[in-house]
Amino acid sequence: MIFLSFRPLKGGSAVLVRGAHFRICSDGTLRGPDNTGAANFFDGLWYLGRQPHESFECAGPVYLRVTHGSSSRECIGPYTSIRVSHGSIYTDHTHLGFHARRIKPAAEMIETWQEVSFLTSRS
Repeated sequence: MIFLSFRPLKGGSAVLVRGAHFRICSDGTLRGPDNTGAANFFDGLWYLGRQPHESFECAGPVYLRVTHGSSSRECIGPYTSIRVSHGSIYTDHTHLGFHARRIKPAAEMIETWQEVSFLTSRS
């Protein structure tokens, strides 16, 4: 079971969402088991219903299955913790990758993962 803890913008308590797995899709939705919508990413924030949250965290061990722009996939991890904030995915203080771009790309090409799945095993 994976537990995501969403951090609100102003005060308040974190919101806990749980599921067997989760997936950030290229359309900005966070989907759980059976493809159910759990949250939406818009303008750098995660929305649970109409409530904005700046980030969410996940305690591990957790694996990430990432789909690259070329449609190739790889499974990375396990990680002891993951934080998803402002279009980026981190473990501890290390940037792992982008699930969305907030600004137009500069001259350098920065890959944005097309899809990111949060899993409890490599399968």
